Amino acid sequence: MTAVATGATLQIRDATLSDNDALIELAAACTMQGEVGLRVDRSPDFFALNRLEGDVSRVGVVTDGDGRVLGCVAASRRRAYVNGVERIVGYASDLKVHPKARGTGAADLLVRYVTDASAELCGMDTPVLCTILAGNRPMESRARGPRGTPALFRFATLSVMAIPLLWERDETVAGFHVRRATENDLEAMSPAWRRYARSRQFADARDARTLGEWIRRAPGLSIDDYLIATDAAGRIRGFLGVWDQRAFKQLRVVSYSPRLAWVRRAINFLAPLAGAAPLPPPGGVLPALSTVHACADDTSALRALLLEAYRQHRGGRHAFLTIGLDVRDPLTAATRGLLAQPTLVNAYVTTAAGSADPREFSNLPLHQETALV
Repeated sequence: MTAVATGATLQIRDATLSDNDALIELAAACTMQGEVGLRVDRSPDFFALNRLEGDVSRVGVVTDGDGRVLGCVAASRRRAYVNGVERIVGYASDLKVHPKARGTGAADLLVRYVTDASAELCGMDTPVLCTILAGNRPMESRARGPRGTPALFRFATLSVMAIPLLWERDETVAGFHVRRATENDLEAMSPAWRRYARSRQFADARDARTLGEWIRRAPGLSIDDYLIATDAAGRIRGFLGVWDQRAFKQLRVVSYSPRLAWVRRAINFLAPLAGAAPLPPPGGVLPALSTVHACADDTSALRALLLEAYRQHRGGRHAFLTIGLDVRDPLTAATRGLLAQPTLVNAYVTTAAGSADPREFSNLPLHQETALV
């Protein structure tokens, strides 16, 4: 996009496959500002991520008078656990406005689109989850519900922890055996997921069939990318997927904060000595792996899984392994001593009717697949 007709009449509509290239360009133009400034490369298929966010999804675009795409937003519906009970929930994501079109009213149109889409997909009073990178002030200001748009109510904070894959670690966790999963494990993985998901807010409700279907639909992911932790009796106590997402999403570094610039220098000094991948300069692709469906009965099980993922992927093309957990989640202790670098993401809830009580959702830790953010 080289120009925006700021005085033109804005229009909102459902996105179509013909918008794919314009949406990829839009995503590349929108920087996520945090301790690491990032731009997302969603090629070759912008919609691949949205299809994974729910059982049904819709993407809306706002265009100018010449039909140029100025912004987008997505709404999806899925079944998840809320306070231990399976129910329908909504998810709002991908609110992006081209930098040259900000202040034109495009964002308000997109918020109204996602509100209407959520009402149609889920109902007026169904909880709708959304996340905002901590420190993203323009988005945080929208939580107040300006100009009649729905208010957002913050109820949790996620820590997306990037674990550097540096030197070898000899640590083991007694009582656990970790191995790769196979299709035959899905039936046994299902009750382990159910135990975990019922104790977390907004964790997907999945059985063996729907978990397997989701994995098969996810680009670049297969069942043998999952690790399983079993106890001495052979019972599954946890599992997680380790996902190389470059088939449909790459994160390109725009800038580092002063603190992370120092961390980058330290890691890149040690990387050749440890046989590890260096961190790129601004403009480069962040060589990170993402975890997905990380679940565990306790901290020890998750620690065993993370250590095995670390062992299998250290020394390859990736510099980091990322995992996102609620800052209140006791499982965060599993990352201690792994030099994890946190990025905070705040979680909000609303409804299509524009109201929600955050206290209803704050009594359990949030589970959100940060690989899909």
